[in-house]
Amino acid sequence: MKKMILMILLIFFVGCGEKTSYESKNITLEKITNENQVYSIEDFKNIGFKINKEYDVSELKNAQGVWFGFWKNNLNKAIDYEIRIYQTQELAIDQGVIFVEEVIGENAVLKKSTSSWKEGIQDRRSRNISSMRGSESNSVRAKYMDYIIYGNTIILCAGLDSNYARQNCSDLANSLNK
Repeated sequence: MKKMILMILLIFFVGCGEKTSYESKNITLEKITNENQVYSIEDFKNIGFKINKEYDVSELKNAQGVWFGFWKNNLNKAIDYEIRIYQTQELAIDQGVIFVEEVIGENAVLKKSTSSWKEGIQDRRSRNISSMRGSESNSVRAKYMDYIIYGNTIILCAGLDSNYARQNCSDLANSLNK
């Protein structure tokens, strides 16, 4: 009987000390990381990123491509992302950040008439805020609340706020190196 109780206690303590697979991989990245790595859209597709649209980048200086789609995290929740790929991280920072910062967060530019890069602007808008009622529920807000620069890519991430969005970016980027 004592052995049985000790075994149960051992299982309990070991079980309580373990983290779930999602928690243990829940590492938030800095805004700019992995400077020497070069990724292609194929790398993202290989980890399960599903492309909904590929945008025309002829007016987005030095961009190799921009894709809108979704990826399912470890909790099997589909999250929207926009992935912008440049030849190098330096080009992503020098040429891409100005266009990204315009369309993220609470003060995002979401009208074609005022946006610097008009392609895909409708996909950067969100109206699905179930907590809002009345006229607020019909208001337009930014879908992407933050971004990271990971290698030669800029990843725009959906989330309730900047913290959730940054974590969603990090989860996607961390999956590339497994």
